[in-house]
Amino acid sequence: ERICQYIAKESSSLVVSVGYRLAPEHKYPAAYEDCLNATQHFLQHLEHYGVDPARVIVCGDSAGGNLAAAVSQTLAGRSDFPKLRAQILIYPGL
Repeated sequence: ERICQYIAKESSSLVVSVGYRLAPEHKYPAAYEDCLNATQHFLQHLEHYGVDPARVIVCGDSAGGNLAAAVSQTLAGRSDFPKLRAQILIYPGL
């Protein structure tokens, strides 16, 4: 959570941190589904959060970097959600 607080403060941005289910207790694709569902929910409610749809970035570090990449790829071809501006992958396990 520290990195999320740092990013929010330094970029004056809203940061949403997803508490996804962890392995080995939860098998794949539990973590991916948690991240995808949270991202889709957020994208469907951007107005509620006061977020410009053209400025949404997906970010993750370590295993979260892998999940951020997978979520970004899943949403890339979807016309029912705003296009993501970027993805930031911090030492992802790809």
